[in-house]
Order: sequence, then C-alpha cells, then structure tokens
Amino acid sequence: MYVHGYRSASPIPILWAFAVIAGGVVLLLVVLTLTHLGTTTAPADTTVVASTAVPTPPTIPSPPCFPFQMTC
Repeated sequence: MYVHGYRSASPIPILWAFAVIAGGVVLLLVVLTLTHLGTTTAPADTTVVASTAVPTPPTIPSPPCFPFQMTC
C-alpha cells in the first residue's frame, strides 16, 4: 500500500531542517557574543611597571652525537 508523501521529492523538509540548524548556530553565536561582551583581561585602572631584571642568555645546544661516531 502506498502512502502519499512517504517518498516525496519535495526539498522543503530538508530545507527547513537546514534552516533550523543554521538558525541554531547563529543563535548560539549571538548568545555567546552577548555573554562575553564586557570581559577584559586587565582592569582599566592598572599601571604597567617595566621590569628591571636582566634576561638570561640563550643556551647553546650541544652538537648531536650520531650512531657509530667515536667523539661527540
């Protein structure tokens, strides 16, 4: 027995499903944007102090020792 609409060639249900998924993604991005809108990493009333420490010189790596090499 054939039920009308069981094997429909209409693309409308698939387009509605894509629209619902895309709308959900857009809604999620809007909500995340609004909830994270005013966050900052540092308050505006802080002052930056320059460091007086001397940086350490870079270390020089030792030369590689290859297999069967007598001296490194």
